[in-house]
Amino acid sequence: MSSFSIGVYTVFMNSEELRKTVAGNIRKYRKLNNLTQMALAEKANISVGYLCDLESGKKWGMPETISKIATSMNIQPFQLFMTDVKISNFPPSADLLQLYNNLKQNIDEEFTKLLKKYSH
Repeated sequence: MSSFSIGVYTVFMNSEELRKTVAGNIRKYRKLNNLTQMALAEKANISVGYLCDLESGKKWGMPETISKIATSMNIQPFQLFMTDVKISNFPPSADLLQLYNNLKQNIDEEFTKLLKKYSH
């Protein structure tokens, strides 16, 4: 079981949840980069079938593969393991919840701007 912390709260993910997170993030960042599965597979030098298996969560990627996929999408490998935590399930103050939501929105917006700026 994997865990990470948000302030004083620790979030636990089992391997199934982690696999779904990675799969969803590969798909999300691929689409943000306006890449088809075929184009990403070519950039990362992997087969389209293997990429499909990774995106569907049927297979795990080796660290080298995860790194190649991330590099091909101009992101850091750790970003594929980050999750959208439903922090509202925890008892933090309303201020902390608002801060988290604002930061996440700002990061997503800035990332999208950078992708648009450098994709031409």
